[in-house]
Amino acid sequence: MKEIEFKIDNNLTSHVCRALKEKWYLSIIVVIFVIVCVILSAINIKIVEYITALLVSKSVVASAQNKEQLYELLKQYGLTQQQINDFLSRYATNEAIEKLINTMFYDYIKFDGQKLYIVILGFNFSVYNFLYLMVSNISGVVLFSYFMYLLSGYIARSYETNLKHVLIKNLIDQDLHYFSENKTGEIISTLVKDTSIIGLYVKDAPVGYLRTILTVTVSSIIMFTVDWKLTLCVFGLLIICMILVFLFSVLSVKSTKKISKLTTDFDNNMSEKIYNIRLIKSIGTFDEEKQNFKTSASVVDKKNKLKLFLSEIPAGLIIGGVGSFSMASVIFGVILYYDNSQTLISIITTFTSGVIVMTLPLLDLRNVLNQVPNARYGSKNVYRLLNQEIKIDKHKKTIFSDKVDTIKFENLSFSYPESDKVILNNINITFNRGKKYAFVGPTGSGKSTIAKLLLRFYDPFKGDVIINNKTNLKDINLKSWLDKIGYVDQEPQILSGTILDNIKYGLNDIDDNQVIEAAKKAKLHDLINGWDEGYQTILFERGSQLSGGQKQRLVIARLILKNPEVLILDEATSALDNKVEKEIQEELEKLMVGRTTISIAHRLSTIKSFDNIFVIEPHKGIVQSGNYNKLIKEDGLFKILYELSN
Repeated sequence: MKEIEFKIDNNLTSHVCRALKEKWYLSIIVVIFVIVCVILSAINIKIVEYITALLVSKSVVASAQNKEQLYELLKQYGLTQQQINDFLSRYATNEAIEKLINTMFYDYIKFDGQKLYIVILGFNFSVYNFLYLMVSNISGVVLFSYFMYLLSGYIARSYETNLKHVLIKNLIDQDLHYFSENKTGEIISTLVKDTSIIGLYVKDAPVGYLRTILTVTVSSIIMFTVDWKLTLCVFGLLIICMILVFLFSVLSVKSTKKISKLTTDFDNNMSEKIYNIRLIKSIGTFDEEKQNFKTSASVVDKKNKLKLFLSEIPAGLIIGGVGSFSMASVIFGVILYYDNSQTLISIITTFTSGVIVMTLPLLDLRNVLNQVPNARYGSKNVYRLLNQEIKIDKHKKTIFSDKVDTIKFENLSFSYPESDKVILNNINITFNRGKKYAFVGPTGSGKSTIAKLLLRFYDPFKGDVIINNKTNLKDINLKSWLDKIGYVDQEPQILSGTILDNIKYGLNDIDDNQVIEAAKKAKLHDLINGWDEGYQTILFERGSQLSGGQKQRLVIARLILKNPEVLILDEATSALDNKVEKEIQEELEKLMVGRTTISIAHRLSTIKSFDNIFVIEPHKGIVQSGNYNKLIKEDGLFKILYELSN
């Protein structure tokens, strides 16, 4: 799939143009289908005019050929039998009837004594010929409209999918602090809801606008050829109606922008409450949360209802206005042609048909105009997400393929992007291959930041992370570096999917037997075999049916498969009870053998065998270092933590 770039503006029209450009060949076909539909519909307006003329002419012929009625009528005026016969023989002929119709009514009607017809491009068309042609045109409009909307939907769906692909790619590449600064609900809403709204607009807007413009234009031309005076009167009302529609649409856009923000906040709040449902159930704030929801929902509901007063005015103007145009054609027609009833009948019939032809495109336009406010708001959200600066380039061309012998922090200082507070200041540390290192300290001291810098979740604002005394971490392809890393978090990262897929996530060319062997080493195999579906068992969101220990065993199985050179443990057992912690720690100890291990520790008992322990104090940085036995004898923060833990 060809990717699209979004780095210019947040204009909703730009989305439509990009979508049409992406599928330009289909777009051309859609335009052709729209033109064909408009032409066929416009032809039907003219057909109605011709049918009306033929029917009026038919009544004239019927009257002229009814000799009994003419005889009685002429007899009432005192004409003799001979005079009446002379009159009928002279004026009741086919030629005389045709001349009467051409002179008094329509100069293009032909009569051959059997039928009335109109000559068009050398072909004779009777009433039934026009009826057949009208039915064919209507069938053509239906068929072409189906394919027109089918292709338009295909273009829109392709664009929406491509847009979501670009958004996902951008989100995956986005720096970690972006997810800290923005609510998950808003991000998901942009990814799912806003892209769908834009996709719907892309589907309806081009067809709606083009069909409306062409239909109104062509219909106006045809109706202008029928009678320019009546056309000016009717379309004067149309212009006034469209101006009002535009003004109220602008007001509706402004109100929708505020209400969409309120609705998004409401949705985010609900998502947060559902995510923290255990907190609500554990504290018992059932009634409070129900009331909070009721209050918030009531506010959103009132705002949305107020928005309806503005947003539905354009719809009322379009539907009511279109309905009144046919009545307006009658009113203006009577005023202009009161003394010419035959002309009035023909003109009113044609104008009524023209109004009907314009009705459906204008109704489509109403739907498009209703979509505009939400589509513009969604477009701005998409633009904001796509144009958020990504500071960490994860796709450098330099692939790191060497063994990891040393990792060095050189004069490294760091503060989080959303804060000016310095977490680490001028740190100098070297991690050697096969050694075990730990960081301890109070909450907020920056020990977990060490792990984040090694994983390059963030870059230091000063100093560097140097690998093997020569390679700067910023200069290499991040994936090639992460392939060397095994990471165990406090909260194991589990995806919805099968056990099998979760264990081998991110690993290529791994067969099922290797997964089973890793699960056995992680002491997870017996548990999995106890389930009916075994390794194909579907895990719920975040692996909710697993205990904390089982989740960590799954992560350990993943690490066994990966076989990393560097192991980073970020308070990996802090959420486990003592018994389970001991079991998991034993598995982790096996995993550490022969690997460079960097542990962020919360319990000192887990790092007794470590080669070097760094003690970090808030605002001071590293205040102590050494092995476990040395630090418990030395006055300082580590000894205090040791005594508190015992």
